[in-house]
Amino acid sequence: MNRRLIELLFPPRCAACRELLTLKEREGGALCTSCMAEWRAATEVKCEKCFLAAKECHCQTELLESVSCKAFYKAVYYLHGKDNPVQNRIIYRIKNTRDRRTIEFLAGELAELLPKDELENTALSYIPRRRRAYLENGTDQARELANALSKVLGIPVLQCLTRKKGRELEQKKLSPGERWRNARASYAVRDRAFRGMHVFLVDDIVTTGSSLAACVQKLLRAGAVSVSCIAIASDDGNRIPVAVALKKDSLFH
Repeated sequence: MNRRLIELLFPPRCAACRELLTLKEREGGALCTSCMAEWRAATEVKCEKCFLAAKECHCQTELLESVSCKAFYKAVYYLHGKDNPVQNRIIYRIKNTRDRRTIEFLAGELAELLPKDELENTALSYIPRRRRAYLENGTDQARELANALSKVLGIPVLQCLTRKKGRELEQKKLSPGERWRNARASYAVRDRAFRGMHVFLVDDIVTTGSSLAACVQKLLRAGAVSVSCIAIASDDGNRIPVAVALKKDSLFH
């Protein structure tokens, strides 16, 4: 069905607050004017390690650094345990619903962060979603985001990775150590067409970086020249120096 006809029958709503978008707001993407202002403010939140805005910060988690990830790009910080921030609501939206308008908006935002002079001999790939989650929600948000980025950047998407059968544990329910062990056991290289190429690996949100780190390690060992990671958001705790985070934590124990 024609997209204009679909939007006539089902007028698009803001991806965050779900208010109907005006015609002008539709041209700007997936957010209403108010939520767009909040999103823009979120992209400017400073990292306390490098003192750059989220959209400019390339600071990695310890796990990503340990596996020689080339770079880590993110647009915003996810505020753990909170439902209201616009960035959190957008992530919930694409996890639970196949929303092309929101995915295209996010792809456009992420494309602006990537170095345009480093896109030769490059492919996009993504962290495949758990089969159970895919069946429940009808979408694989990282795959959808990679495909949308491919259209913006003009570089191919390769399905480099697959989930091993029987590996259905949810990372968010595990401790940091368990996340790393589960991630290393959950993924396998599916197709080695990326050998000799630079790979941009896509996910929606990074907490400890276990899944991305495990996959970076596997891709490098299988012949990728380098692997950089891209996510909509990094957990807010990742922008705080470890020593400061430990000090803050000790105040509550």
